[in-house]
Amino acid sequence: MQVGPYELLERLGAGGMAETHVAIRRGPGGFEQRVCLKRILPGMTEDPELVRLFHEEARVSARLGHANVAQVLDFGVAEDGGPYLVLELIEGSNLRALLREDPEPLTSGLVAYLATELGQALDYAHGERVVHRDLSPSNVLLSRAGEVKLGDFGIAKALSAERTRTGVVKGKVPYMAPEYAREGSFEPRSDLFALGVILYEALAGARPYDGANEPETIAKAARGERVPLAERVPEAPAALRDAIERLIEPELEARPE
Repeated sequence: MQVGPYELLERLGAGGMAETHVAIRRGPGGFEQRVCLKRILPGMTEDPELVRLFHEEARVSARLGHANVAQVLDFGVAEDGGPYLVLELIEGSNLRALLREDPEPLTSGLVAYLATELGQALDYAHGERVVHRDLSPSNVLLSRAGEVKLGDFGIAKALSAERTRTGVVKGKVPYMAPEYAREGSFEPRSDLFALGVILYEALAGARPYDGANEPETIAKAARGERVPLAERVPEAPAALRDAIERLIEPELEARPE
């Protein structure tokens, strides 16, 4: 199937409003470029709100140019009127798949490496006044060359003030900061909470806040009700454990800036 100048090769995945494909663009002299093409799900392109959100994702993502952020290469509208976004193709996997495939938690060294690489991605995005709002293991992309890249800025927002209130909560509950789940408000330290949950999970093999259902998970996170890393992984370096624990504090002011 052809979408603009790109031929779709295989489907990578699908979410609530969009799907991603491995695609290829061919040119003169044997030129070929493999990319990741994201488009609104077929049959949903008539929804003006979805189209608006998709355009917003393209606009925000195009602002970001960093080694630890999946790069936007192109944006267009297909023959059927549906918009599409073209991103660099990360040949490899994502952190969610890695954690599922290997029952053993990651080593302290690998978790520290993840923390450094993702921290750089978020520091850059926040410096550009963009918050991700949906950070989770599935959008931590891992290349076969050892690169770590943050992707999927589908519900990211450009900050217009130091603290912004949306009133609309979207994202994955187990990684959601209490203030965001409770009030719909977010800021850079809300992303840091999600980062801390990811690192805790990678190091301990379990999430810090995990209830029987979403409301219980939210309540546990709001109370800070978790098993300390010192109990789960006493062999991990204390400095690493302490840094992660600070990130997942329920109170915004207790997290690092």
